[in-house]
Amino acid sequence: MDNQPEEKKEIPTPPPSKVNVRTMQSDIQSIQESGGQNPQPYMTEINQPKKETPAPPQEISFQPSELGSDIPGYVGPEEPIFKPGGTVGPLPPQQKPNKPEEIVKLPKKGSKNLIISLAVVILVAVVLGIGYYFSKKQKSVSVTTPEQTTVPPAVSTPPKPEYFSLFEALNVPQAEETITTLSMENINKALTAAASTIPTDTLKEIVLRNTDNSLISSFKITSVLFPELGTEDISGIFEENFAAVVFVDKNGAWPAYVFQLKPDANAEQAQTLIKNKLESSANLKNIFLQESGRAATSFKDGQAGDPSIKTRYLTFSNPLTALNYGWVENKLVITTNYPSLLEVLKDLQ
Repeated sequence: MDNQPEEKKEIPTPPPSKVNVRTMQSDIQSIQESGGQNPQPYMTEINQPKKETPAPPQEISFQPSELGSDIPGYVGPEEPIFKPGGTVGPLPPQQKPNKPEEIVKLPKKGSKNLIISLAVVILVAVVLGIGYYFSKKQKSVSVTTPEQTTVPPAVSTPPKPEYFSLFEALNVPQAEETITTLSMENINKALTAAASTIPTDTLKEIVLRNTDNSLISSFKITSVLFPELGTEDISGIFEENFAAVVFVDKNGAWPAYVFQLKPDANAEQAQTLIKNKLESSANLKNIFLQESGRAATSFKDGQAGDPSIKTRYLTFSNPLTALNYGWVENKLVITTNYPSLLEVLKDLQ
């Protein structure tokens, strides 16, 4: 067998390999297509690299440094490693290797609902916060209208009706008293209060008024002093205007009353009415400001200095007290003791 040189046979290039590959772009596309599932790699073929003929090695020659150093070393655009004088220059900064591309992982389907719920809660909180801010700002900007206070109309006090004195004498002093509720007790309280300002042996005319400043009429006062005298009878024969009097002496205060007949009243009928009603009354002791004691059985005729003035009187167990009444022309006079009768008659004439 002849020795023949062996032929070199080239090894055939292996077929391309199929491998699974994942990149950031492929993972994002896989997640989008699967609706949030885990990313899946895709398959690709990898060809064998072509054989390259290695290049012959190049000779590296060292050139002397331009800096004038005899020490060989690398001279490039950066600073030389070996500096003149044997010092070593700073090494170039090392660059950190690039990190491999991070794979973006999206939450799974279960956590997707949680994110949606949190987003809804945050959205509601933001809306409520904005609404509260604008409502508070609107309240601070709104102008408050001052409350209008309604002033009630002033209650006008009616003018006092004019009082006409029944006394002829011009030197009789007057005082006014207001009675809230017309009663025997309140009448006596008013007269007692007036008496505290009257000097001894002095008479004063007391004008009695209601709380609305109106004058208390004659038929109102007699209905309390002498209930037996009917209001209709009194209003038919006497004027509304009357005089209440208090006489003060060393023994106390003594009330007296003066009533005037109407011009068209019959004097004889009026005298008969008063005699019958007044002398039969069981309430005569009520008009005294002090204790009168027990009354006598009947009235008696009397005189008051002037023979033309006829009077009647009733005594009581208290000798200082006596009910006297009499007529002076068209006026009826009622007093609670004899000295007060004389004083009233003197000022009436």
